Amino acid sequence: MTTKLSRRRFLKVAAAGAGSIGAAALLAACGGAAPQGGQPTGGQAQPAAPVQGDAVVTEITFWWWDQVGEVWKEPFEKAHPNIKLNFVNTPFADAHDKLLTSFAAGSGAPDVASIEIGRVGNFTAKGGLADLLAPPFDAGSLKNDMVAYKWTQGSTADGRLVCLPWDIGPAGVWYRTDIFEALGLPTDPEAVEELIGGPNRTWDDFFAFAKQLKEKSGGKTSLFADAGTDIYGAVYRQQGEGYADGNKVLIEEKATRPFQLAARARKDGIDANIPWWGAEWQTGLKDNAFAGMVIACWMQGGLTREQPDLVGKWRVIRAPEANYNWGGSFMAIPEQSKNKEAAWTFVKWACATAEGQNIMFKASGVFPAYKPAWQDPLYDEPVPFFGGQRAYRLWTEIGDNIKAIFRTPHDLQLDDIVGAELTKVLQEGKDPVQAAKDAEAEAIRRIPDMQA
Repeated sequence: MTTKLSRRRFLKVAAAGAGSIGAAALLAACGGAAPQGGQPTGGQAQPAAPVQGDAVVTEITFWWWDQVGEVWKEPFEKAHPNIKLNFVNTPFADAHDKLLTSFAAGSGAPDVASIEIGRVGNFTAKGGLADLLAPPFDAGSLKNDMVAYKWTQGSTADGRLVCLPWDIGPAGVWYRTDIFEALGLPTDPEAVEELIGGPNRTWDDFFAFAKQLKEKSGGKTSLFADAGTDIYGAVYRQQGEGYADGNKVLIEEKATRPFQLAARARKDGIDANIPWWGAEWQTGLKDNAFAGMVIACWMQGGLTREQPDLVGKWRVIRAPEANYNWGGSFMAIPEQSKNKEAAWTFVKWACATAEGQNIMFKASGVFPAYKPAWQDPLYDEPVPFFGGQRAYRLWTEIGDNIKAIFRTPHDLQLDDIVGAELTKVLQEGKDPVQAAKDAEAEAIRRIPDMQA
């Protein structure tokens, strides 16, 4: 068994249709192919533009890995009849690599690309994407309306914005009311918060409650599935995602305490020791092996599809100690695009209007990074999935208070290095402090120019 820190495995399994947590529409990525009829796209030579009445219609191609992107086509074209949106669905597994390949080849990129947060560092540190702060774009006027940490992550070290924030993944502690009720525990979110330690609760309080729950179940049910995903993943991200600031490695600084807490949870036997993202996790959920999870808002979509019998039984509260985010995505306009102004019209409509953002949110659960979208009454309505809890408003409060750090092109490699040490901590009992030191040393050894 291996422990993964990123959603890459989740997304790949879902794309393969392997019965995972229904990942469609949970996260954004990019990808593409030629439109019907094999016509080239993006920076390649374009066929003659179609004519609608007396007006020339500009065609733009939008790459995203999820078919739900089609929901934008009709309302966007209705609002902008002189622009035709060609949506192209490309699997997540190769979407970003295909975009980078088009940059290297000098052709083949779309007019609009989607980029997932785990890969954004590959693009902010390299060329190929238009600066959305420069003419003909006006992204600078949108800055105060976007979640701050996402703006940072879409920016380059020299102050350009190449990836406009699209969606976010505010996270918290989810729990099942049916299991809590069966164990004689309160189910109301405010009461559960008080039981765990009140508004100033710590991870120590959370662990104490986890022990209590497991004891009440006779050892049959844990509070969460896996110390790696639920504990390490949360505590690490509470500091802001990323293991490097430029060339400075931050693994010891950011991974030591999360390693220690995850190791403690495993040693104390308060996790179910069930890895996320696969059949074993699904079986554990059905068998009540765990009563909750520490995860992001996008999990709602997958659980609705994969576990419909549990809809209405979930509630959510803030994670101990600090808010955090897991996931999200961006839109970008490749320099190769021959239709940059039309592409920007679409990007701005999709990512920076309440209409565009909420059309996607209602269809998929992809949570807006554009804060004015949160003013819709939808965000204050009871959410049936959460048993009538007004969870969307909670997500907005969490999402607007997240720490950030610049992403780097080494993020995936750093994730894998840390993940290998986390596996040793949880499965082999390796000392957490030494594991963090070894991970940092390995990063410096393997990645050119990295330093402590």
